[in-house]
Amino acid sequence: MISKQKFTIRAGLVLSCLPKAPCAACSSPQVPKADYSKQSVLPVNRLQGALIYVFLVLCVLLLSTASVNAQELSAADSSNTTKPWPAVSRSLILPGWGQIYQERLWPAAAFYATSATFTYRTLFHYYHYSKTKNRQHWELFKKNLGITLLVYSLNIIDVSYAAYYRHPQKWRGALLSNKPLKSPWGAALRSAILPGWGQYYTASYWKAAGYLLADGYLVYRIRQADLRYRQSKAAADRNERSKFSWYFGLAYLITMADAYSGAYMYQFDEAVKLTLAPEVSFDKAGFAVYVSF
Repeated sequence: MISKQKFTIRAGLVLSCLPKAPCAACSSPQVPKADYSKQSVLPVNRLQGALIYVFLVLCVLLLSTASVNAQELSAADSSNTTKPWPAVSRSLILPGWGQIYQERLWPAAAFYATSATFTYRTLFHYYHYSKTKNRQHWELFKKNLGITLLVYSLNIIDVSYAAYYRHPQKWRGALLSNKPLKSPWGAALRSAILPGWGQYYTASYWKAAGYLLADGYLVYRIRQADLRYRQSKAAADRNERSKFSWYFGLAYLITMADAYSGAYMYQFDEAVKLTLAPEVSFDKAGFAVYVSF
């Protein structure tokens, strides 16, 4: 009897230790796991958003309150002063354009180069993210987008502050002087931003169209050679890409140099008139050149 009771107790303990089958009525429903691999949009960095929002608010406040200070200019001082709204509207379209209008060329070059660099990087990483869905490209896209918007906001604040508080003067030159009618470095910077723009600024319209088409054609050939080289990895395509890159660099420098010299020659033919007339005297005969201004 004693052995049977021990066996019964041991068997009951063993059975009680075994795992029980789950009850269909009592079992809790399983929570589906989130599939993060299908998520294509990541949360935006709050710090970048806050910085962008602060700078935009400052820009709006500056534009709304600085109009009072613009009325302090006298009629004599404001005759050659750049107007605020044309400068601000230009920088809204293209960073640096408003600074060029104000003849503040160094800030114009800095804002344009910085914004162009980070805009290209933003588009580059977004393109590769749309193709590969790589999160690293998405993070770099957000970072470069935040920097681009920050530079854009600083560009608006800078041109607005200069327009309402510093009152930059327009370019004013004279014929046959060290300061020509058009700004030489302003013309060169315009052609650096867009080939042919400097020639258009100096009223050389045919040259502007020619430089724009020539430089655009060279960029097109560089792009085509680069696409072929990425597919074939052939040395001929690589050499062609390098050749047209050198051609474009040389044409780019010539475009800026021509715009710079064209500013000095602006309306020069209208100011200087050459007259060739025969001249006869007792001891000599010839032609005389008369220069009138």
